[in-house]
Amino acid sequence: MNARLRFPALLFALPLAACSSLLNVQRTPFTIYSPKLAAPADAVAARVDWQLAVETPLASDALDTVRIVVMPSPGVIEVYPGARWSDSAPALLRNLIVQGFENSRRITGVGSSASGLRADYALGIALHDFQLEMGGGAHAVVRLQARLLDYTTNRVLAAQAFSVEAPARGSDAAAAFAAFEAALNQLVPQLVDWSLRAGEAAHVANKG
Repeated sequence: MNARLRFPALLFALPLAACSSLLNVQRTPFTIYSPKLAAPADAVAARVDWQLAVETPLASDALDTVRIVVMPSPGVIEVYPGARWSDSAPALLRNLIVQGFENSRRITGVGSSASGLRADYALGIALHDFQLEMGGGAHAVVRLQARLLDYTTNRVLAAQAFSVEAPARGSDAAAAFAAFEAALNQLVPQLVDWSLRAGEAAHVANKG
């Protein structure tokens, strides 16, 4: 009888003890990194009069994270414990691509697929690699497959693979971030230029 009376009291005591222990846990500080695109050169190429929706890249669970991924050896995936991206890698890449199109000043309208933009075309991306690799010297690696689609029918109009590597001056998180920023500043303008050329070719063919 007494055991039954005491048992609920123990149940109430356990959550209180758990809360107390959680309050005493020391939080590990971390640094948030947010890559920026370099200021573009003055636009010299012709503008296009269509609009583009940039979809959030598809990625594996290992890459779809705010953690900065490092590969010390082939097939081995780790993360920097004291570092985070400002957003998940796919969302981060999507936002930089949108910014790259805006910076080019060559397109009438561009935005994410969730922006409500009345787009003519969509840019779909499969993100294959987004990590710092140590083999042969530390270097940031970004690899993806891009597809330009008709926004209404979802038909693939063009596809292109992109692969960029940038050396890192060290193996710490700060050096990794600088290498990633350099790689993205190479890749995004290439992707923007290809998308505009492929989209314009499809647009002209559709008019004809």
